[in-house]
Amino acid sequence: MKKYVEPIIHLLIWGIGYFLILNYTSTIGDFRKERGPYWIALLFGMLMNLSVFYTTAYFLVPKFLRLKNIKALVFSVLTGFIFINLFESTVDHGYLVNFFSSASESFFVTFLYNTTVSFFILLLALSYSLIKYWVQNEKLKRVLLEEKLSTEMAFLKSKINPHFLFNVLNSFYAKSLKYNAPELANGIAKLAELMRYMVYETNEDKVALEKEILHLKNFIQVYQLRIAEEDDVTISFDLKGAINAVQISPMLLIPFVENAIKHGIDPKSKSLINISIVVEQNKLHFEVTNTLHQSFYDLVDEPSGFGLDNLKKRLSILYPNAYTLETKEVDGYFKSLLILQLDK
Repeated sequence: MKKYVEPIIHLLIWGIGYFLILNYTSTIGDFRKERGPYWIALLFGMLMNLSVFYTTAYFLVPKFLRLKNIKALVFSVLTGFIFINLFESTVDHGYLVNFFSSASESFFVTFLYNTTVSFFILLLALSYSLIKYWVQNEKLKRVLLEEKLSTEMAFLKSKINPHFLFNVLNSFYAKSLKYNAPELANGIAKLAELMRYMVYETNEDKVALEKEILHLKNFIQVYQLRIAEEDDVTISFDLKGAINAVQISPMLLIPFVENAIKHGIDPKSKSLINISIVVEQNKLHFEVTNTLHQSFYDLVDEPSGFGLDNLKKRLSILYPNAYTLETKEVDGYFKSLLILQLDK
């Protein structure tokens, strides 16, 4: 029911406004009742004002504010405003005014009148959209804060101190070197880096993409300790673009890699996982392709919380209207593609 409240309010406001002008105002500009059905001219003018209001409030402002491109917003608003008023004035002066009015008026007068009315409509549209944008942002901030607090509380409930775990891992690392097991030592070092990243780095709203990529590589190297030398498993990385100049929300990419490993590696057959990260035109393209060894594949919610539903929820909060997520099967391979619109 709540989703219908806003459209109903809009219909009432525009309907009442048009009704009041139509019934209680005998002269609008140079339009005269005695000259004919001037309601047609009023209706046309209202349609033009509706175009100014809703194009500005529901398309231009949300789009360019989300992209944080104020120059493009100003340019688009001014261009649209001038175009609509020129079109309205041309129609008014060429057809409606001369047909319904008892006295002709110049195009400039018609244009001046229309732009004056449209200017107030534009101010209303900008005020409405900015207030709405601010309210939505405040709601998102509260949701993020609540989720962060719940995550912190869950972590605090853990009875194992992370410093204790790091000390244990350091002890294992020293012993593995002592007994000449460099591969095991390297795996333990990577595991410690994984834990350190998850415990400390993820407290920030944004982290460098380089750190997130290093986290993915550490995760893969730790997993590869479980793979036997005779297993035909290939995991590759392909990085392109200005990787070092980008920041993203932490722990956003790992679910794709986790599920690719879980569903795409079979020790009994050839397995391939390719991870591609491309940064271009202020967008991050993250694609994971893996062999498909099961008849059913999907990102499924698990105790870790890294499922498809959870991921979509995080994306809608962290990158509202600024992401594309696609998953599909192609010739025995499963592909996941995430495209993020990055902040400038």
